[in-house]
Amino acid sequence: MTIGDLLVRNANKFPEKLAVVSGDFSATFSMFNERVNRLADFLLTRGLQKGDRIGALVHNCHQFIEIYFAAAKTGGIFCPYNNHLKQWELKDIIDYSAPKFLFVDEDYGEMIDGLRPELDSVDQYICLHIPAFSYMKNYENILAEGSVSEPDIKIAEEDVLSIIFTAGTTGKPKGAMRTHRHLMSDAVASVIELRVEYDERMLLTFPMYHVACEDNIVRHSFMPNTFYIKREGSFNPEEVLAYISQERISRLHVVPTMIHSLVQVPDVNKYDLSSLKLILYAGSSMPVELLKKALAIFPCSFAQLYGQTESGPFTTVLKPEDHILDGSEKKLRRLASSGRPAVNYEIRIVDDRDVDVPVGEVGEIIGRSEAMMIGYWQMPEETEKKLRNGWLHTGDLGKFDEDGYVYIVERKNDLIISGGVNIYPREIEEVLYAHPAVSEVAVIGLPDEHWGEIVKAVVVLKEGSTATEAEIIDFCAKRLAGYKKPKLVDFWKELPKSPQGKILKKEIRKHYEQ
Repeated sequence: MTIGDLLVRNANKFPEKLAVVSGDFSATFSMFNERVNRLADFLLTRGLQKGDRIGALVHNCHQFIEIYFAAAKTGGIFCPYNNHLKQWELKDIIDYSAPKFLFVDEDYGEMIDGLRPELDSVDQYICLHIPAFSYMKNYENILAEGSVSEPDIKIAEEDVLSIIFTAGTTGKPKGAMRTHRHLMSDAVASVIELRVEYDERMLLTFPMYHVACEDNIVRHSFMPNTFYIKREGSFNPEEVLAYISQERISRLHVVPTMIHSLVQVPDVNKYDLSSLKLILYAGSSMPVELLKKALAIFPCSFAQLYGQTESGPFTTVLKPEDHILDGSEKKLRRLASSGRPAVNYEIRIVDDRDVDVPVGEVGEIIGRSEAMMIGYWQMPEETEKKLRNGWLHTGDLGKFDEDGYVYIVERKNDLIISGGVNIYPREIEEVLYAHPAVSEVAVIGLPDEHWGEIVKAVVVLKEGSTATEAEIIDFCAKRLAGYKKPKLVDFWKELPKSPQGKILKKEIRKHYEQ
């Protein structure tokens, strides 16, 4: 079975069941499948060939899922772009993936128009709403003209369906290739581990370009559940709680910062949350004290996922039965873990020679599964490094306990995770080094109760130069997505260095920890 088959099955077996609700839009599985087929017909009649990329720069919306399934049925490769990126960042990722079709929300029309002369690969531009430019087609108009028949394209389980982007240590995008087989394996495992039932109502609050959203789309289409979509942006906890109550949501997927916001809501008991079965959290480590608060407040189960874009991301799971407030010291200690390997995953913890370390000792977490990516798009050397000897090397340091629970100790590289979003310091450092007053800079992540980590820049100014914290932050804000800019800036006379001249970020972190 391929991913497109899931929607066909749902339309045939559950034609009148609600498939998706997004703002004022709603559709049954039968209606939703017809919309997807009309879109697929447009793509094919405009020359889409198997393997052509289909780019999407959109907000959270039902069209995102329609484009995804149209790619699944036609053999196109779906490429969702981070809608927080600045223009030059977006150009890099579009150039890299070279889409033939580009779907855009009206908010991004002017930015794309500015890039258009340099986007050689794009043949068709489609705007989800009223196009601001004549060369862009209107999404609903092309659907009105399309055929509702199923596309006559043979799709294999080994075909690549999506490229999900993750920044490398240089800050440049890397595209993890995910096949139909990969995604189906991930879906089956997560349905089993998370005990997903047939009549679930899934609320999507994650930015839909994130790998977690694809995971949710396939998992909950497999069962088949109803998607409720809220536009991404500032997370309003009161609105989310009211929406859960109003729409009788049964499942919610969040990052720890969102849980932190939810537990701060006064009079949370005034919301009827009796429909809620599970809160799934992932994206960054969860402070144990925050988790305890959430367990005491919300009348539902909790589960944690650990993984990466490249791994699934369903790699380990801390199940609902592991989320307890009373029990032995050993069981309570598990709240700080990332759970045990998912049913379809093998996990090892190894030293620098890929030799397994003893239980309780720290090493790199590596994994192997049919669900992991097949490689990075057009990056064979990077693929070989990441999938060395057939094992996905996460770059995360962790340890096993005697019961097989995985505890993440720290990251092998300098990755910062803020609000569940990956931030790579070197990318920010490259921008800061372009500031005329900056001599040296080190960007680190510092613990934060709400965000998990926040970005801090430690700057050494050139002799005779001056700059303020606000100036440095504003300089970054004009060149980087908002979530990447430093929240704090300190000015030091010099940075600690090794005898070889390497800046010692470990010493900088230690300074702030003290």
